[in-house]
Amino acid sequence: MTAPQPLLDSSWWDRAELRPVLASRDVAGIFRWLQRHGWSQTQIGARTYQSQGEVSEILNGRQVKAYDVLERVADAFEIPRGRMGLAYGSTDQAETDESRELTREDRRNFAGAVASVAFGSVNDQARKWLPEFPNSSTAVPPVITDSDVEQVVSMTAEFRKLDQRYGGGAAVDAARGFYGYARRMIHSTADQRTRRDLKVSLADFSSMVGWSFHDIGDQATARRFLMNALVLAKDADEPSLAASILYRLGRVSMQEAQPVEALKMLQLGQLAAQDAGDPAEVARLHANEALAYAMLGKHDHVVDALARAEHEMGRADKRRVSPWTTLYFTPGDYTGHQALVYNSLSAYAKDDTQAREYAVRAVTFAQQAITESGSDRSRRSRTFDRIVLSTNLLRTNELNIGIDIARDVINEAQHLRSGRGLSRLAEIGTAASQHSDNSDAVDLLHQLESVRTTAPKALTA
Repeated sequence: MTAPQPLLDSSWWDRAELRPVLASRDVAGIFRWLQRHGWSQTQIGARTYQSQGEVSEILNGRQVKAYDVLERVADAFEIPRGRMGLAYGSTDQAETDESRELTREDRRNFAGAVASVAFGSVNDQARKWLPEFPNSSTAVPPVITDSDVEQVVSMTAEFRKLDQRYGGGAAVDAARGFYGYARRMIHSTADQRTRRDLKVSLADFSSMVGWSFHDIGDQATARRFLMNALVLAKDADEPSLAASILYRLGRVSMQEAQPVEALKMLQLGQLAAQDAGDPAEVARLHANEALAYAMLGKHDHVVDALARAEHEMGRADKRRVSPWTTLYFTPGDYTGHQALVYNSLSAYAKDDTQAREYAVRAVTFAQQAITESGSDRSRRSRTFDRIVLSTNLLRTNELNIGIDIARDVINEAQHLRSGRGLSRLAEIGTAASQHSDNSDAVDLLHQLESVRTTAPKALTA
């Protein structure tokens, strides 16, 4: 006998607590709502033409970005397409790398290409993941000197400041343009030392550009610039910088909800950092392993990774930290990272009691990070701390202060051209949606919905 079809009520999608879920295209959030109303994973998959295993992967953190899948989900459950920012008509526009979700084969190929470069071999598979640059008629110096290298180093520092203060959208276009010019200096004449210094400076610049793309939410382009940076760093034999780039590739994977993939990148980074004898970079890699383990719900691994990070930080000579690692040793930065780790543990916990305990820890670390931070810590990082703080105050039912901080930090995030900042606001919405009987929480959800429909347009404007 066929089981009866569960209830499907199209009026659900008008509810205030679901609006930020729909606006952020949080398919896992939609599926969780359906499960609470009697839908099994198999029944959900039958409506969306997915296997039960695919539905399970989405519920466990796999992000859905493919446009056709989002359309299928909307149509299957009678969700107005406009609620999810989807068009109502068909489109003939070709799918781009930025909009296409990577397949498992893509991910395997990319991980293999990164490993190949990390061990010193740039093969055809790796070259497929390098960025393309338009031809330019702007002349570069025929002979490269220290002053040319210093120009690249100086521009890296300036664009990095813009990225940290205002978000990746403030830096990415101009930085990409400058890199298109500077990269051609590789073909100019230079002595051996200057050529190596140029490669290191270009690798650091390309890594910075990749991080800016990561921040605005363009992980496809971020991946390409970071792969380019890794090729240059390995060619220059600069293992500390290679480790830093692999850390950033790990963060790209985590942004795409791929913590297992992230761990592979971070472990490759550990090999490079240990080769460099760089305890500062080893520490940062361990700390980010903790974040990946938090996404997997592995508390014991988190504690072990953070302990290793703190041991290595104690060994690091802060006077000799590389420029690509310096920011991590700014007061408040590691504490803010701990807040993010416990925020993730709370989000991914399967037990409500544990989730609350982790949220309490996240609040403590976020408050401490805010207290420790001075003007030398990036504005973006301080905003992220306040997002974590407000989210976890809402999770622990500290509604009045949580909502007050959330309102302020939503306004702050609108002045950052940071896709990561906007995506993290969704966690405030998820936490607030658990308090649908509170009028202030409902107003907060309306505020978030308004931000999500307007702010993304200004990321790279």
